[in-house]
Amino acid sequence: MSGLIMGASSGRDAAASSRRMAETRGIGIDYRAAVLCHACYADPGVMPDCAACRGTGRATSMPLCDDPWNEVVPRLWQGGHDVRSQSRSACVVGAEFDLVVSLATREGYGPDPGVEHIVVRLADAVLDDGAAARVDELAVRVAEAVESGRRVLVRCSGGLNRSGLVVANALVRMGRTPEQAMALVRAARGPWSLTNPAFVQHLSTSA
Repeated sequence: MSGLIMGASSGRDAAASSRRMAETRGIGIDYRAAVLCHACYADPGVMPDCAACRGTGRATSMPLCDDPWNEVVPRLWQGGHDVRSQSRSACVVGAEFDLVVSLATREGYGPDPGVEHIVVRLADAVLDDGAAARVDELAVRVAEAVESGRRVLVRCSGGLNRSGLVVANALVRMGRTPEQAMALVRAARGPWSLTNPAFVQHLSTSA
């Protein structure tokens, strides 16, 4: 079973959303291009002394994960289509899960026929109001599935930001605070998870 296939947001809406987020956060990060430092996450209290980013709060690249997916909490996994080993077969989903949510898709990467598969294409960029609403709707679906005992995988390309956004949002709906949800995602998928500042901003205001 497939869900809706949704496209990218308009440039005008994305730019406006970017400006609003930057003004709200107030930490001098360009939401249109920046990737947050994996050590300080541009936290104003830590960033000036951060050796990893030398006080900029930014990173210029991020590594791939070793594992195709990791369990964040019982019955909820986060993953992607690429791994550090570059093994294509490692990321092919079979019948391991009851529900797969794909924020990016590639032919031949599963899941098996009969597995519920929701496809909602989401850009790893700023979130306009429409994209934010779709993320929230997906998070509700994911939270309900996990709480009903189903095994759920949320995946994107690298398994770090887009999937992390939906997983963390679902965790908030399951009772975690945004900070706890982001910490759980990063503990499972590594410190480079949720380094898109627009996604962090959205999660920080989702409680």
